[in-house]
Amino acid sequence: MAPKICVPADFGKHHIGAPSHGNLRFNLQGVKVYANSIILSLNSPVIENLTTSLQLTSLDAEDFSREAVDCFIEATYTGEIEALNLGNFRHVNKMSQVFNVSWLIARCEEYFVSYVKTLNSESSYSDMLFAVEEAVYSMSAMKSRNFLDILVDRMSFVSVYNRANFIKRYINLFDLPQAHLSRHRIDACIAVVKSDVHVLIELLILHLEKQGNICLDENTRYLLKNVDLSSCYDRNSDLHTKLYSVLGNLQCVGKDDFQLLLSITKQLTSRSVIQEDDMKSSYVAHSSKSRFVPVQFLQSFLFTNDKFNSEDFIKYLATNDDVHDFYMFFDGLWFQLFQANQISSNSIASKIQSFVRGKQEWAKLDFEYVECIYDTEKASGFLSDLRLCGKLVTSKKFSSKIIFFDFVAPDGFVEAVFLQNSCFKFQIPNPEYAGKQFVLKTTAMIGDNPDTFHMKYGLLNPNCARFPPKLHFALEAKFGSSSRILPISWNGKPTCDKTKTYWNWGYIKFHNWELNRLDMRYGSAGPRNIKHFISILEDSHCRLIAFLVF
Repeated sequence: MAPKICVPADFGKHHIGAPSHGNLRFNLQGVKVYANSIILSLNSPVIENLTTSLQLTSLDAEDFSREAVDCFIEATYTGEIEALNLGNFRHVNKMSQVFNVSWLIARCEEYFVSYVKTLNSESSYSDMLFAVEEAVYSMSAMKSRNFLDILVDRMSFVSVYNRANFIKRYINLFDLPQAHLSRHRIDACIAVVKSDVHVLIELLILHLEKQGNICLDENTRYLLKNVDLSSCYDRNSDLHTKLYSVLGNLQCVGKDDFQLLLSITKQLTSRSVIQEDDMKSSYVAHSSKSRFVPVQFLQSFLFTNDKFNSEDFIKYLATNDDVHDFYMFFDGLWFQLFQANQISSNSIASKIQSFVRGKQEWAKLDFEYVECIYDTEKASGFLSDLRLCGKLVTSKKFSSKIIFFDFVAPDGFVEAVFLQNSCFKFQIPNPEYAGKQFVLKTTAMIGDNPDTFHMKYGLLNPNCARFPPKLHFALEAKFGSSSRILPISWNGKPTCDKTKTYWNWGYIKFHNWELNRLDMRYGSAGPRNIKHFISILEDSHCRLIAFLVF
């Protein structure tokens, strides 16, 4: 008995179109394409059933382009997708689904993922349009949200500003005829803007005002039913108020509008119950059986005079009650040296050792923390001496780094950490905590009040009486192929200057390209005594990390 042939396999591209074994005809509009039924049947159980059980010798393929059919046939013959491109992707992907070619379905998904991974804040409208339209088509034609989920995950690498501009250009949700605007497109728009739903609400209000506030149409009802209005209130309460003012002035209200009101009321009631349950769960989780540790954000301290003395400042840090480990000491010193432009001094490492000799309980710095600290180029001698000191820095082989999420665009970082309540599960890279799950919780800033922002972490299991270890948090920024660690321990709470479109976490500034570069670097809107800022531009990426403090 001959062994079963496993696909994908190379049956020979040169056999395509050979009259001697082209016994299966694809009927396209105005043209016929022939292929071998056995080769196609080995790839497709659907074609095998059609040709073997039903004994069909031709298949209708009028819904597919000639280029897509040729690519599909070539893929089944060669086991490769060399002919796949942006122009034929949609139909090739659909053919793989219709004929259930499992390996080709997987290859098409890989192709889509590889394309989506190229999207960032510099991507053009047409670049993003292809991905969004394919996700919409996949939902409508193949009843699958897989592509949309892949796209939404990548949208964290695209700035909020660019996402909003894309949506505004992509579709005016309400001025297109109803027949041209599918609910799948509205679903895609809601998913793409993520929590920045005010972008859609602005379009909705403009539409209603343009129509003279007469009545709601099918699209507006669908959007209002599916969008998170509470997020709109959190982000832009004035816009939220304006929306309800416009809705209150509608001249014609019917049964469908009443059904919409019931749906929104039900959602809000359910959300309130869920939030109340979350509060109860939070109370249980924070009882005496559980241990949650707040992350402290101390305010920066600076010597404002020009005669800064590194030895005096090292002594000051060594005796400061807020400095209780070497990470805190190093962050404070590095920040001050950076501001005073003295990080190039090679004698600082020896001064540190003499002053912290009695701090036996202080944890060593992780080697990577020192290796990747920002502006290392200016302090290579100092850092080199510091890394060689085994009493202050761990060996290169040892790592205690914890990563809470993958690199995202600056706006994505602000959204994930500052603007919404988030939970990040993580594990600690130490045998002592093997198998134990921890969670980091962030409480979103309310309005413009930085005091409402909080971070805390603890064991996920509230019944575990063990106290979680101490962690030292930092921000890791990726600039091109290199990454740098930016300490946040002396940065205070994050703040937002709405007049300049950037967020500020101490001397770390998240912003878009609208600001003048010189103003971004030496901006006057930050703390008056801070001279130098670390700028995280729109084409950078960043993530939150931490190191275990032993």
